[in-house]
Amino acid sequence: MNDIMSKGVTAVPMTLEVEKIEKIMCDHEIHCLPVIDNDGKCFGVISCSDLVYWRRRNINFGGMTAWEICTNPVIQINPSVTVDEAAEYMLASGVHHLIVTINEGVVGIISSMDIIKNNLEKLK
Repeated sequence: MNDIMSKGVTAVPMTLEVEKIEKIMCDHEIHCLPVIDNDGKCFGVISCSDLVYWRRRNINFGGMTAWEICTNPVIQINPSVTVDEAAEYMLASGVHHLIVTINEGVVGIISSMDIIKNNLEKLK
């Protein structure tokens, strides 16, 4: 898992305004952000799909914060999980990103694209 997950992940505090989160995601081409609590533990996740979901409902993000729109609880996996197990979690849960944690602290993210790339490399 350590070989294919994204490390050095940007995480946002629960209290960060959604408009700022949108800017971070757009400016850095990030598709998924972990939302952390005051103790640095993963509270939830915000994906591009979440933002689209709320925008399509004409929700004004003015003043809204991360904890109000994030998906919670979030599916967290340990770095010892195999790539195949991660893929199974994604399929069973219908998600495209899993947050990799140790003691609920974020250490990485694995995406469905990471798994596809890994599997293609194995075929070469």
